[in-house]
Amino acid sequence: MRAGPTLVGRPRRVWLARAFLAVTLVWLVMLVAVPYLQAHQVGGHRVIALSAGTYLVGSAICHQRPERSFRLWGVQMPVCARCAGLYLGAAVGVVLVGAGRVGPDATRAVTPALRWMMLVAAVPTAATLVAETLGWLPSATGWLRAVAAVPLGAAVTWVASLVIRGEVV
Repeated sequence: MRAGPTLVGRPRRVWLARAFLAVTLVWLVMLVAVPYLQAHQVGGHRVIALSAGTYLVGSAICHQRPERSFRLWGVQMPVCARCAGLYLGAAVGVVLVGAGRVGPDATRAVTPALRWMMLVAAVPTAATLVAETLGWLPSATGWLRAVAAVPLGAAVTWVASLVIRGEVV
């Protein structure tokens, strides 16, 4: 009997899914912990290196504009408000899918439904982008930008987790 796609490399997929969960959650924790550590001057050279590394990675994926970033404990986050919302959503998505089963009898997701879910999840973020571009919304509306990005972050990470687990091919 031939193994289906969900049976091929199951231990590897489980490991990858767990690693993806861990990396996603650690990144979100780092985005909050680094400003705290900076504000409270906690730690020594290792904390300084960790903070610098977090801001460096943040700069590779985000514009880090001060007027569009949250300040926690008086220190700018390593990413802007929209990215912070995306990563909060990513943590929600990876935890939700992580709570499900990984196995040969796991229900295979319907790809067209996932596409629609992704499209709908992107609407709030797209709406804020369009409103900012047209001047209808000030660019310094951090909380609105962050909240609008949460559904997209959750949807993208949820789908990526399903792909890693072999439930979507």
